[in-house]
Amino acid sequence: MTRSRRLLLVAASCIVAAALAAALTWWFLAHFHRVPFEFRAPPGVEARHNRLLALERTLRARGHLVFNRRRFSVEDFVEPGASAVVLDLDPRSLREAEVDALLGFVERGALLLLRMPGSAEGRAGKLLEQLGVTPLEAEPHCFKLALDGSRSYEMCGGTRIGGDVESHYTALARFDDEKPGYWYAHAWYEEGRVYLASELDMLHNSALDRPEAVAVGTALLAPLLERKRIHLFRGSDSEPFHVLLVRHGWPALLPAALALLLWLWRSSQRFGPLLPARPQPRRALLEHVRASGEFLFRRGQATALHRALLARVLRRLQSREPALAALAGDERNAALAARTGLDAGAIGQALNPVGLGHAETLHTTFSTLLQLERRL
Repeated sequence: MTRSRRLLLVAASCIVAAALAAALTWWFLAHFHRVPFEFRAPPGVEARHNRLLALERTLRARGHLVFNRRRFSVEDFVEPGASAVVLDLDPRSLREAEVDALLGFVERGALLLLRMPGSAEGRAGKLLEQLGVTPLEAEPHCFKLALDGSRSYEMCGGTRIGGDVESHYTALARFDDEKPGYWYAHAWYEEGRVYLASELDMLHNSALDRPEAVAVGTALLAPLLERKRIHLFRGSDSEPFHVLLVRHGWPALLPAALALLLWLWRSSQRFGPLLPARPQPRRALLEHVRASGEFLFRRGQATALHRALLARVLRRLQSREPALAALAGDERNAALAARTGLDAGAIGQALNPVGLGHAETLHTTFSTLLQLERRL
């Protein structure tokens, strides 16, 4: 193949490849176009631990001074006429002193918006008792709260407001059934006002992207937005550990309790006839020596026993104090008394005993000899 022919073939291949690439590009651009796509990103760490974070930032953007706390505190309760409190926690968790401080703050002109407890189980708590409210059973079904136009907010699981609320509260809002209880109530409390709601889920981070939840939340917060200082108390998003353990951990707790009872039963003392005491280990050699000594004493051989012990003491005296061993009589007794600190008379009785037939004399003599042997 000539050089000109090869160049012509390469040029034709390039033209075909360019035409094919142009055709593919035209087809792609004709059938595909860019479309914006939105997806929900997972909440950050702060938003996961603070369900009122979005509400706090919204209120700050509107110029309010916001205090957002997990636990109830009266640290910043000043200027009640310019303050509002949102209590998004179980009101039964407040102590008596905290309830008194909160209601005293409301009496001086503050506004209070609080929700009912998550369930009607247990006590009502001092705060609800002071407000004359009794929590009824939680609503098992959802009902739609009609808003302006065709919009509606779906409220689910709120605890009904019960008690003698008709005589103390105004602007009552009932559920869409015939059961007793309300989902909203409002009343004056001295110079302040109290707003009760079955739930405040419409104020949480997860609900503020729904227009109907924003509309209900705005309506609930409308009186509070007139105040400059707003206190948010969000409580805990989860139940206490011991409640979760009993409610969800019983499949593991029950076998563990049975195993513990079985172990206690196996390890406990059994009932039955009294068993004889366990025999204690004995030193048979010492018993034989003691028995031999008692036998010789009863047979009148106390002198033989004394002679054996005296010979051992004299050998020790000869090896340790040869100068003292060379002495005799009272001189030796006095020297041994000065050396060992024992009584000279007792030493003389031990070296030259009299009356070994008596048990007490024998015991005193042997005791003196043994002390003399130890002190040499």
